[in-house]
Amino acid sequence: MRMKKALAVLSAALMLGAMASCGKDTSGTAAVKSDSGESSEAVTTVAEESSEAETTAADSADESSVEENKEPPTRDVGEIDANAITFDDGDLHTAHQMGGGGDETDIEVSVADLDGDKKLKVHAIRAEEGKDYGVVKLVFNLPEMLGLENVGNIGHISVDFTCIANETWKNDDGSESLVVGNFLGALAGNIASEKGTDEEGNLIQNTWANHYEFAYDDWDNGEHTWRCETDIPALLPANGYAANDEGTTLVIMRWGQKNDVDIYIDNLTFFDKDGKSMPIVGGGAAAGGEAEGAADAPAEEASSEAAAESEAAAESAAAAE
Repeated sequence: MRMKKALAVLSAALMLGAMASCGKDTSGTAAVKSDSGESSEAVTTVAEESSEAETTAADSADESSVEENKEPPTRDVGEIDANAITFDDGDLHTAHQMGGGGDETDIEVSVADLDGDKKLKVHAIRAEEGKDYGVVKLVFNLPEMLGLENVGNIGHISVDFTCIANETWKNDDGSESLVVGNFLGALAGNIASEKGTDEEGNLIQNTWANHYEFAYDDWDNGEHTWRCETDIPALLPANGYAANDEGTTLVIMRWGQKNDVDIYIDNLTFFDKDGKSMPIVGGGAAAGGEAEGAADAPAEEASSEAAAESEAAAESAAAAE
């Protein structure tokens, strides 16, 4: 009898130990028995996975919302100097195509309104359908803009570019996206620091310099604005502009491009070697012509009046005799 009781007690102790062992959660998840005897561990795991899925979905929704509402980069790239050429007057300020042939592409140059702000618009013309564009070469005549005697004082140039894509960029994998893509080119010009003569002895300008080669890109947006600036001379003293030479120019170039992207130019500013901005003294051909006409008119009127007075005086003298 005592033996049976001892066995019964031992058996009960072993059962309690087994139950305690089953109640431990070695994985960090409690194993709770339901009334039906089934474990709720699976339910807890499913709930945790569901919560993680909801969080991931919410994050994705937030990212999607940000992507859809993303605004293009601002056109405001800094302070505008009082002497900057803003093109708000509608004047081209001597801007024209170089027209040298070779790798150059034809362009259309105009002053265009971009959301209430006038800028110089440069539209490249594709030579052949399906081909890449050639090099854009836009020329400004510096003596007409700054005055012949002031050109040699140029020490720094700043210009704002806004690029707007008109067609999609085609990727090698066949996908397309409306982006600016590459915007590569240079600020350059005829600097006239060296001169030579042609076969007939005429003085010619024979020096060309790349002041600064820029490399910008945007693969996310169909529009982007950059401020591009450089010191003059950029590398060597010989690259500086020479004063008193009518042939000095600023040339803005854009290397060949795959897709159709218009360039808008604004806030073109020249600084002297002391860092002070230089005032603009003249505009484009149209403005110059109007100014010359306006200046000539009073002179012609004065000349006519003087002639009339002289004729009247002569008649008076003849009558007195």
